[in-house]
Amino acid sequence: MAFGSTILVPVTHPKSAVTLLRLAASLVDPDGLVVPVTVLAPDARASARKAAHDLVVNAEATAREAGVEARGMVDIDASVANGVLDTARECGATLVLIGWQGRSSHQNVFGSLIDSIAGRSAVPLAVARLGEKAFTGLLLPVSDDHLASTAAGGVRLAAGLTRRLHEVTGVPVRVLRSGAGIPELPPEMTALSDRVHHDPRRLDLAVGAAARADDLVVVPVAATVSGLRTATTHVAWAAPDASLLIAVDVGPVPTENLATAVSSAGSPSPAEEPIGISTTHRVRVTACLTADIDRSEVLAAALWAVGDVTLLEPWHDERGRMCVEADVATQATDTNSALGTVMEALHHAPGFDGAEISYTPVDER
Repeated sequence: MAFGSTILVPVTHPKSAVTLLRLAASLVDPDGLVVPVTVLAPDARASARKAAHDLVVNAEATAREAGVEARGMVDIDASVANGVLDTARECGATLVLIGWQGRSSHQNVFGSLIDSIAGRSAVPLAVARLGEKAFTGLLLPVSDDHLASTAAGGVRLAAGLTRRLHEVTGVPVRVLRSGAGIPELPPEMTALSDRVHHDPRRLDLAVGAAARADDLVVVPVAATVSGLRTATTHVAWAAPDASLLIAVDVGPVPTENLATAVSSAGSPSPAEEPIGISTTHRVRVTACLTADIDRSEVLAAALWAVGDVTLLEPWHDERGRMCVEADVATQATDTNSALGTVMEALHHAPGFDGAEISYTPVDER
């Protein structure tokens, strides 16, 4: 996907500019261009103009230190959003990488500035909420809704961003799907990892179970109200410590659907739940294999590390895959923690290359 030719990075603060520019350096093509831009009001004072110039110069230096070409710009416009959109057109941007604090409100999704850009941009966006920790893992979640034709662009963009980050940084990728899991995943997703983890619950709940504090979660967006809200407020709430990169495919021309969705998606963030005490949670694990081999004992051996295991009879699914199953009882404070523990145990377990591994809460005691 040709998103990395020219990456526009709006910058406002020196500290956040450094992390965004380093991320842009990992996403841009080897012969591509990073364009840091800041927008000044026409009546800005001389001190503000100097600060803007210094900010852009330092942003250029950060990108060049990371080994990529950079050309900074200061745009004069009464509207920051208009200035960013105008600069994107002028420089031929193929991606806008913009920082986000990770909060939503009743009135907006990302905040009024990013909403104004996302609702009118002709260029795909990557909206980043970067945590304090450098990411050491990449998590790519996808729901059944993302696999519909109207959302396919967001999946391709998210997969492309993930692939580029993996190639440049060497950070490993985990692919996570949610929902019923009926549609087959596109090859650009399955090629990113040797196995697929499947949590049949909602996307935000699945991400909450799988995401670690040192993960960068690359989230596709369906250009609908529910798609935007799930990818922003709900995922941000479910994975509060992880970094997020939200892939909003809006090109090559502005879409009225996205503009309408952005303006309609404001709603309260979910309330945070109190931390519970550790209790026993039972999780059913189903691993559907590419080879017609009964790996029940291998599954049990991997799961014994996290709890008591009961093996179930293997069976074949509608695709003819051998599926092995087990129930594992593990100690955790909540369902998400239990699923995350079990998923972690199986992520590197031998014998499951090419498998799709599903995790379903059985009951809680």
